[in-house]
Amino acid sequence: MRAIKPERVGILAQRRAHYCGAVIYIHEQLELRPGKTDEFLVRFERDYEPLMVDLGARLVHVWETVAISLPWPMAIWLWEVDDIAHYAKVANAQYRDRARTSKFRRWRNAIGEVATKGEGRILTPSKKTPTLADIKTGGFSLDVCVHEWVTAQPDKEHDYAENIGRLWAPYAVNHGRHWIGTYITNWKNHECISIWALDKGYDTMPENYEAPWFSLMEQEGIAAWMSVAIALRERYDDGLMHSLRPTQWQ
Repeated sequence: MRAIKPERVGILAQRRAHYCGAVIYIHEQLELRPGKTDEFLVRFERDYEPLMVDLGARLVHVWETVAISLPWPMAIWLWEVDDIAHYAKVANAQYRDRARTSKFRRWRNAIGEVATKGEGRILTPSKKTPTLADIKTGGFSLDVCVHEWVTAQPDKEHDYAENIGRLWAPYAVNHGRHWIGTYITNWKNHECISIWALDKGYDTMPENYEAPWFSLMEQEGIAAWMSVAIALRERYDDGLMHSLRPTQWQ
């Protein structure tokens, strides 16, 4: 067996210290039936959200995809939980708990009336990703957000996520974005997800992107980030999300 280089051992130890103790996130998305978005939100708030909150899960927000930006209609929402043990508690409640499992199953069965397909992910945040408490302290709106699905080079997803915080987030925050977080998808060796809130909603776009964005890139030396990003990822798929209800802390 090939020996692991000492510097690699150090990197792995640092990752273990962070990723084994970090809060984690549950990312869920539903492909909705056209015309059923409002009914979905009613069912979500009445039937699903109280069950999750009772288990200690903290809702970051719930959005719909913007129809002129991403496939639609789709709902996306994000929960924060304390750690992997907390995630296991939620999973047990949904599938093995005598008192709760039937309630979660009724939710999933009933949601078939408004949706055609669902997908869940376990996400581990990068080291610099803000927690929900940090986001609340920031006080900014989650009304309009950018959602990024990133396909990284195999086994480079950690490096990509950490470099977002080191090289790209400071620039993005200075030019109209608030960082919700960058996350590694657990049990996939190639996927990261980033979520950004636009400071002025849709009006952020003409102020900071297209021609202004390229001009700022030239002025501020973002070439370092671009060269790292190109080396670590295969592709990305971005789009806009709009809040399905007001930001809870505003």
